[in-house]
This record gives sequence, C-alpha cells and structure tokens, in this order.
Amino acid sequence: MSSPDIQKQVENAVRRLNTLYTRTLPVKVGTKAVSLTKKRFSDSAFNGRAWQEPYRRKLSFKGAQASYKTLESGTKHLRDATYFKPEPGKVYIRNQVDYAQIHNDGGSIKVTAKMKRYFWYRYAAAKGARLTKKRGGLRKTKGNEALTREAMFWRNMALKREGSLIRMPRRHFFGPDANMSKEIRKIIERELQLFVKNYGTYFRESR
Repeated sequence: MSSPDIQKQVENAVRRLNTLYTRTLPVKVGTKAVSLTKKRFSDSAFNGRAWQEPYRRKLSFKGAQASYKTLESGTKHLRDATYFKPEPGKVYIRNQVDYAQIHNDGGSIKVTAKMKRYFWYRYAAAKGARLTKKRGGLRKTKGNEALTREAMFWRNMALKREGSLIRMPRRHFFGPDANMSKEIRKIIERELQLFVKNYGTYFRESR
C-alpha cells in the first residue's frame, strides 16, 4: 500500500476551506438574505409584524395603484434595488434607493413646491378621468367613486403648506430578523458539514 500524501490532502482541505470562507459562504448567505428581504414586500410585513397600509389601498384608488401591495409599484424598484456585496468572511446587504431609509425607518418629510405641483397634477388627472353623462354631471359608477376619493386625497395633499411635514410610517423591510438569522445559520452549518464529509474521511480513517 502506497503512503498517503498527507501534505496534498491537507493543502486541498485548506484550499477548499479558504474558498468556503472567502467566496462560497458570503455568496450563499448574501443570496438568501436578499431573497428573504424581497419576500417581505410580498408579505407586507417584517418578522411577522404587518406594515401599515398606504392610503391608496385604504381609499381603494381606481386602477393598478390600488392593487399594488404596500411599498410596491409597477416597477418594483425599491424591492429589486436590494443587492449583496460579498467579501472574504462577510457579506454586505445594500439598498441605495434615495427613499429607502425613510420607508425603512419612518420619519417626516417636508412638503416642497415641486411636490405640490405633482400633487395638483395627480388631482387633475384623477378628476379628469371620471366619466360624465351626456347631459352633464358624473355617472354613478364605482369607478367614478374611486376616482373621486383619489382626487380628494391628492387635493388635500396639494393644499398642504410648503414646508409643512408629511409623516411617513415605518415599514421595516431591511435588516436581519429571527427567521433570516435561522436560515443563514442553516446555510453555514450545511456547508461546514459538507466540507467535513468531503475532507474529513481521510483524517478519520488515519487515526
């Protein structure tokens, strides 16, 4: 029986362990963390605590806006802007959208002249989309009722004084929670067990 190449076995194990530390685990942990972060948008909750619904849902705006979940839009920009950056032995989860922090932490924003112009635009769009009768007056339809509620919401927003504050409720979507920590721990344990299975056989048999 030829003598086992102990040095080669050890070098292979060290090389594999280094890859596990510098690349495999950071990428797998980052992928899972981003996936779980995005899932919060479909759940509209963080760690089982539901987010406060936006007025567009409470007031049942007409069209697609009313159907979008909290913090979601047609583009899903905020959700899909979450990404990870792996480094040896660690991984950073990031979201660099300008308004990500105010949604995640909550707080207040000042009304600006630009915002007021946008509010008036939305008011005019909702008001102008209502259906009218041939002889004048609004048709009595559910769609018109929804558009009226939407128009009044935007009108009230547009009438806010420049410099006044709009309170943004906290809708926590970013950061670890109990479930994320559990899933990450499972990934690390599984990868370490696989390493021992692949490289521990020789050392166990040589005792």
